[in-house]
Amino acid sequence: MDYRGKAVLIHSARAVYAVNWMDIAPALIYIKSYMNLTSVQLGLVVTSFYIGISIFQLLGGYLSSFIGDKQTSLIGLLFVGIFAITSGLSTNFLEISISRFLAGMSAALFFSPALSLLASIVPSEKYSFHIGVYNGAFNIGAGTGVIGWAILDIYIGYRYAFLIAGIITVMLFLVLYILFKNIPNIKTERSNIKKSLLQVFSSKMIIFIAFIGIGSMISETIMGQFFVYYLESLSFSHITASTLASIYLLIGFFGGVLGGYHFSRTDHKIRVFLLLNILIAALLAITAFIFNYIEILIVVIAMGMSTVYGISVTYTFVRYMARRDLISLSLSFVNFVQLLVAAVIPVIFTIVYTAYNYKLAWIAMAILSVLFIPLILTINKKLEEIIKIKTSV
Repeated sequence: MDYRGKAVLIHSARAVYAVNWMDIAPALIYIKSYMNLTSVQLGLVVTSFYIGISIFQLLGGYLSSFIGDKQTSLIGLLFVGIFAITSGLSTNFLEISISRFLAGMSAALFFSPALSLLASIVPSEKYSFHIGVYNGAFNIGAGTGVIGWAILDIYIGYRYAFLIAGIITVMLFLVLYILFKNIPNIKTERSNIKKSLLQVFSSKMIIFIAFIGIGSMISETIMGQFFVYYLESLSFSHITASTLASIYLLIGFFGGVLGGYHFSRTDHKIRVFLLLNILIAALLAITAFIFNYIEILIVVIAMGMSTVYGISVTYTFVRYMARRDLISLSLSFVNFVQLLVAAVIPVIFTIVYTAYNYKLAWIAMAILSVLFIPLILTINKKLEEIIKIKTSV
């Protein structure tokens, strides 16, 4: 199997991983009814996944440095499947919260190690493009998780739908385990791990890039997890709401691919990064004031493409800054920082719309999306130097 086939398997694993992340979105209305949950409890169920994935991002990066990117990513994929199955078996708030937390923890072990593993598979000159495809694959899987699992929820129930996602994930793990035996397992020399950890965790550049690019993460969190629920509150049918949410996610694939292609060729990389996050904030704010299907569809398409492009730019900047054996750790740290913010976003969103209204909740998301953009003034010059070095090689 050549590098293209192996890359497709990595992207496929990313898509299946995303199904397990987003398949809860169409199930929220059924979970709330079946378990008799309040809106805040429902927000906590969603947040539990983000707490798990944010806390264990660093563990995923550390394990990747310690035991290797291939082993860590495969372990993560396996346990994502296992805890998807336990989510389907859960019968109360505590059980499903714990299952989603552990699923998030497992997802943290997969994401950045798999992206590092991809660097061992594809030619270096193709890597930026494959970052876009990798992120686009997430949206393909996430869109499938929303619309496909919305249909499954209706016809077989959300619990069986969770079980199906988990079984598919475990089966894909077995395929990758068998076919990836000859791929290098990149890790850091154990004597250098402590020094490498300090190097990454103390990097002002990496921390600031994570915060400046937070708009994409906020968009992905709210649109992916609560958009179906929000549209249903506007009296859209379950299928219509799920379809719109799926379009947001599916169109992101094109944002990742086309964005990766554009970003590799533009000379204004920092400007593009900032404009993407400003655009996302504007679209989040506009969402508060539109109720017509066509208007919502236009915003959904624009936000879906902008979000994945923005995420890909963030990861590309981190790749520019990271040493080869520290790609996974650096990406894990960026995700840790961003997901700490994402972990509280559903709670903020639900508290604001419960106490006030949805308009203020969407506006709050927009403000948070651009809150950290001024940080670029402190790293702009250094970032330009790094970009110039990396893109001239």
